[in-house]
Amino acid sequence: MHILIATLHVRPSAQAVPLAAGCIKACLPPELQRRTELVDLFPDLDTASLSRKLLDLNPTIIAFPLYVWNRTQVLSLTRLLQRQRPELILLAGGPEASADSQKVINEGALAGIIRGEGEVSFAELIADLSANKTTNGLSGYLPAKPESQILPAAAVCSDLSLLPSPWLTGQLPLTENCGVLWEVARGCQFNCAFCYDAKGHQGVRPFPTERLQQELKLFAKHRVGQIWILDSTFNAPPKRGKQLLRMLLELAPQIHYHIEAKADFLDSDTINLLSQLSCSVQIGLQSATAAVLAPLHRNLQLQQMEQHLQQMSRAGITFGLDLIYGLPGDNHAGFCNSLDFTLRQQPNQVDVFPLAVLPGTELFDKQREFGIQGESQPPYLLQTNQSYSATDLQKSRLLAAATDIFYNRGRAVGFFIQLCNALKLLPSVFLQQFGDWLVTEKKIGLEEIMAVDNWQPDAILPLQQQFVAQQLKAKKISKLLAIATDLINFHFFCATTLLADDCCSDSRRPGQKQRWKLNPAVAIQGFNYSLDELEMVGGESLAKICRQLEPEPGHAIFLRQQGEVIIEALDDDFAALLGRAKTAKTRQQLGHGLAPELATELLDFAIAQGLLLPVT
Repeated sequence: MHILIATLHVRPSAQAVPLAAGCIKACLPPELQRRTELVDLFPDLDTASLSRKLLDLNPTIIAFPLYVWNRTQVLSLTRLLQRQRPELILLAGGPEASADSQKVINEGALAGIIRGEGEVSFAELIADLSANKTTNGLSGYLPAKPESQILPAAAVCSDLSLLPSPWLTGQLPLTENCGVLWEVARGCQFNCAFCYDAKGHQGVRPFPTERLQQELKLFAKHRVGQIWILDSTFNAPPKRGKQLLRMLLELAPQIHYHIEAKADFLDSDTINLLSQLSCSVQIGLQSATAAVLAPLHRNLQLQQMEQHLQQMSRAGITFGLDLIYGLPGDNHAGFCNSLDFTLRQQPNQVDVFPLAVLPGTELFDKQREFGIQGESQPPYLLQTNQSYSATDLQKSRLLAAATDIFYNRGRAVGFFIQLCNALKLLPSVFLQQFGDWLVTEKKIGLEEIMAVDNWQPDAILPLQQQFVAQQLKAKKISKLLAIATDLINFHFFCATTLLADDCCSDSRRPGQKQRWKLNPAVAIQGFNYSLDELEMVGGESLAKICRQLEPEPGHAIFLRQQGEVIIEALDDDFAALLGRAKTAKTRQQLGHGLAPELATELLDFAIAQGLLLPVT
């Protein structure tokens, strides 16, 4: 028997970790572990290619974790596999299999699915299949031809200490700077009508502290780069959240953590601990209208949330906010109000999602009661909402895309509110106008705008500059253009440099007639005002900055060395020399117009620092 547990990921990334597959394999007895192989799949391959990849491994059983993002492609794959090799036993588990069980079996031509937490159930199922025993009656298991029409209850592990760690048992590899998906608990104490995180089992079940400590030590030993903590609300209850943060600070403070939090529970102690940690915190606001959230079993105290977010900002904590448009009882105007509140908090990221009416959620089961209808197939997006017209849904869709492009991908957090205030525009109006401008002025199609994942910061920067210039001119305040342009460029290059590779010199010995080019990890940018003053302006109004500062044109260099971001003003001679190196030049050409001694000194320094690289 050869078992494959195949995970179809969204894309290759640090988050493409087959955690569910690793957990399932870790629970198998040693003999079956040796017969089990984890396979990573990616959607860039077509179904036929994916099938060949799996069949080439000559499996007896293939199991797939099913999620919203991979259900359609995986079940298309299982149908093909069943036709190509009918004797294969094809199984599935995960949220989609648990929430929409019978449809998944039928759609995928599967032998069966496991509902709920699959570790123990899968091990029992494989043992019975190996011994040719009947599989009916296994916890959480629904075969293709069940004896009863009643769905088996979803399997739940009541004692998480019985589950072996996929990390500590070595089922999932660890390499330097890799990403880790880390379970610290299962379940959720909340039961939001649109969310499947609680999976019908309200309450939080933490993993044993000893296991978490051992895993953290292992992650630190292998120099893991970042960890996504898979806890819907790590700080609920607050005491548990604080214990976790203290553990992170004690055992692995050098790792960067991605954490989901509930703003209601962000007290001063929690914020203080977060401020000491390298982390980004995501908070699900969803809507700034309490009356919209109340029927969905979400509480909102907007003033309290604003106070907590301001505390986080003052503490220097990187945080993002989530919004959903299309919620029952909401409309486009309400979504705009929520977006305005969100952007006034100046989060580092705003994630805006259309409502997905997910199987297994209260919203799905009570669509008529809530006055909504969703798609019957993934991604289950809202089709109708009695409070949202089709026109308004399209407006919200464009506004969400404009927000992602200008604010998130355009690295605008550091100047956005200043721009809105200078133009006397609400944030949502500014972004709506930007979206309309992309369509009418730049002739960019709606589908191209909506495909936000394809937008790159380098392409967004000139659009920001052009749009802002046009807006300032229309308001007859073009005098603010120079400082606005400087702030846009400054924040763009700061963010780009933070994500750039280190600037390293070339170890090869260059020849006498070697040509040189600017290191691609280095950026040279001209500014209208002094770099030192730009770094100090903070949240001052553009008009006040313009009155206070005298223009002082110059250039600055942006680079990283040994992980540290370096931003420095350049004198004119050095800036001119490095500027000429944007295309390959000889030493003589780079030093043109400079005194020979100065040219040699500057060139030798630039080469030694890795600012210039030899062109082969």
